[in-house]
Amino acid sequence: MTTIVRTINRGMLATTTILAATVGLAATAGAATAAPHPTAAQVTLSETGGFAGVHNRYVVDATTTHVDTPELVRLASTQRFQRLDATYPASTPGADRFAYTVTVRYNDGTTKAVATVEGADAPTVLWRTIDLTRQISLDVTGTPAC
Repeated sequence: MTTIVRTINRGMLATTTILAATVGLAATAGAATAAPHPTAAQVTLSETGGFAGVHNRYVVDATTTHVDTPELVRLASTQRFQRLDATYPASTPGADRFAYTVTVRYNDGTTKAVATVEGADAPTVLWRTIDLTRQISLDVTGTPAC
C-alpha cells in the first residue's frame, strides 16, 4: 500500500510540476508580447498670453541634467498623462489668462499635446508637468527658449 501511495504522489507531483511550468511559460509569453508604455523623450511647454501678451517656450529633454528631470519624464510617461484630453478650457470667462500647450515626444516617435488655460479645472498631472517643465528649463537656461 505504501508503494502505491508513493507512486500516486510522485505522479501528482510530476503533473503539478508540468502544469506549473506550462502556466509559467504562458504568463511569460503574455508578458513578452505586451507593448511597453512609451517613455517621454522631450517635453515642450508653450506659454502665451497674460497682460503683456507673452510667448514663451520651454524645452526639456530626457537627458537634461537637473534634479527634477526624472520626475518630469516619469509624469509625462504615465498612463494618466497619456490619457489626458486634448484640451481643458476655463470654466469661466476671463481676460489676460495664460494659455499653455504641453507637447510630449515619446521614444517610440509618437506625440501627445494637451492645451489648457490659467484657472481651468485640469488634472493635477498636467499642472505638475507644466510647472516642472518651466522650472527645469529656467534653471538650466536662465530664459525661455522663445
